[in-house]
Amino acid sequence: MSSEKSGAAGFAGSAATMFLALRAGDAVNVAAGLWFVPKYVSPGEIGAVLPVASFATFLSLPVFAFAMAVMKEASWLAAAGRRAEVKSLLCGVFAAAAALSAAVAAVAAILAPAFLSAMRVDDLSAGFLAGAAAFLGCLAPVYTDALQSLKRFRALAAAEVCGAAVRFLVMAVAMPFRALAGFFAGQAALPVYRIAASVFALRKDLAAPGAEGYWSRETRARLAKGFLAVLAYQAAPMAAALAEQSILRTSLSAADSAGYYMASRFADFLQYLTFPLLLAMFPYTASAAGRDEPVRPYVLKCSAVALAAGGLMAAAYSLCGAELMALAPNGAAYAEYARYMPWLAASGALTACQVFHTNAEVSAGRAGFLKWLVPLHAAYPLALWAAVEAGAVASLSGLVACFCAASAARFAFAAAGTARAR
Repeated sequence: MSSEKSGAAGFAGSAATMFLALRAGDAVNVAAGLWFVPKYVSPGEIGAVLPVASFATFLSLPVFAFAMAVMKEASWLAAAGRRAEVKSLLCGVFAAAAALSAAVAAVAAILAPAFLSAMRVDDLSAGFLAGAAAFLGCLAPVYTDALQSLKRFRALAAAEVCGAAVRFLVMAVAMPFRALAGFFAGQAALPVYRIAASVFALRKDLAAPGAEGYWSRETRARLAKGFLAVLAYQAAPMAAALAEQSILRTSLSAADSAGYYMASRFADFLQYLTFPLLLAMFPYTASAAGRDEPVRPYVLKCSAVALAAGGLMAAAYSLCGAELMALAPNGAAYAEYARYMPWLAASGALTACQVFHTNAEVSAGRAGFLKWLVPLHAAYPLALWAAVEAGAVASLSGLVACFCAASAARFAFAAAGTARAR
């Protein structure tokens, strides 16, 4: 009982630290999405921001999967007090992550031009920088997760605050000259700083003696298994997100895709609350699972926060969404799209609950949820594409309804899984 109380207190403190630190990053996200983009990016290209970012994120999936597998290993080792093995793990991981990034970058160089053309983006440098931002964004957790797994949240918080300032400065300088490319340059600047700051914070850990002890045939096999599990876990959701954004961009007018972008930026405010909860939750659920303690209490508490916040946001957007939209540069031109803000906020809350559940299961080394998650995410984009091609879905309202229905289905499966889990 005492270990549960101390764990709960530590989790609350860590979540509060990350919540406060990430507010600086959130302020920059707001400035980027609702000030810099509508101010400098042409209306015809605003709708391309989300699909280009989704494309780059999907291509960087192997780097992300590797980082997640390492995070779980580091959390278990840190919970057991085996810090020398954490160092040994990290020393091998850095080179492997760099090699993965190089391979993914080569694939992106081949595929990106055709995709950018389909998304009606003329600036190829924007695609290159989007890819760099995604790769670096997936590589950075290899470094920041080491701080997270060691529960050094103050150093992690400092990296987030200073990184947000660097990102803001890059966008402020670059976007007036090259709008879309400057936006993604700012996106890339943040993970570059995170990597540098994390390595600096870990310098004593990496320089300490006793680097041997982790790598063996058994541990390499376990890491490979974790890599494949995360790859399977994330490939279908990322592909579904990419399909959503690509179908929306190619099947609707530039005005409708830009309107969706503006409405979704307000709905994504919920992520500024749920993301720090997810960051803080993962090492605690991994540690709890390692001690054979239940992880469900963490999932339920985080999900309750997400649902309550999502409900409040949806209510607020129903009452004054158009007025809030008008506060952004050129926002009054998109006032008619404010009606989608409550639905997207509610959908985001349901998705957050599903992510809490599946990430807790991953941290506990359980993969049973893949039996429903992979088929659901694989079938959804195919069904969406077929509906659009058949003319059954031919408007932004129809697409948003499909997005919300898919989120509700994922939430239902996750809720059932949480009820059965420990």
